[in-house]
Amino acid sequence: MEFHYDRIQRPAWKLNDADLRDPAVFLHDDLAYVFFTYYDFKNVTWHVGMATTEDFVDFSEIRLISPEGYASPGNVIQVGNEFVLCYQQYRNFPHTICLSRSRDLYHWSEPEVVFNTGSDNRWNIDRRVIDPYLVAWDKKYYCFYTGSTRWGRPAGYNLIGVACSDDLRNWNDLTLDKPAIGVDFDWEEPDGNENNCVIRKNGKWFMLYSASLANQRIACAVSDDLIHWQKGGLCDIPVMDASVGHFGAPFIIEGLSGADTWHMICQGKDADERMSLFLFESRDLIHWR
Repeated sequence: MEFHYDRIQRPAWKLNDADLRDPAVFLHDDLAYVFFTYYDFKNVTWHVGMATTEDFVDFSEIRLISPEGYASPGNVIQVGNEFVLCYQQYRNFPHTICLSRSRDLYHWSEPEVVFNTGSDNRWNIDRRVIDPYLVAWDKKYYCFYTGSTRWGRPAGYNLIGVACSDDLRNWNDLTLDKPAIGVDFDWEEPDGNENNCVIRKNGKWFMLYSASLANQRIACAVSDDLIHWQKGGLCDIPVMDASVGHFGAPFIIEGLSGADTWHMICQGKDADERMSLFLFESRDLIHWR
């Protein structure tokens, strides 16, 4: 890849005829595969889109890889000789988590619904799940998800849970009694948290997530076991004209440059409520430039 952070624009990518949201990136064979929600605001349609880039300055033509009504790609993991992408079904209620599979990162299978919480979950009272993120660890798969207590109600929260699987098809909800990420601080008000990503750092798990929906910013948390999390507060991220409305949906990109440097792609909303994608750099995952 020909990546040079000092060449990155702010925003890194913005379209005239659609909004880009919920980014995810997979690095493979000197290319960055960028996945995102493609929202056509004129026709009010949602798709999972993808493009490739060598430098995050120029992007290939966008391909829509899901049916209409699917959104919020979480991440791609490699399982054997295929790639697995998670995202949400948002067309019909209840919303559910889906997987698609590919051998080449370009051609993706039809979405396969794999998870929603059951009646034994005591906090996801809306019985819907969105915003998945997959972690492969110790011969198991973990799927973070967002449930809620606010759908169709004047008030309530989005909350983050986690499930576990041996095969990516049969899932055990590990957060039946309470969410992994609930609402504990003023900066998570008035409507909760969503859109998390997780990486391994210095023997611990590190999470970034969207804190608050109405006043969306990006917060962090740390865990030893992927289930119990210690929140670290809001991250230090510069606010641009194109993100003055709010910013969130963080995704940490590992491997773009040195081992002691991380990059984050996220969404931002401007004063006209248009959405675009931003790229930031950090040495500690807290302070971003």
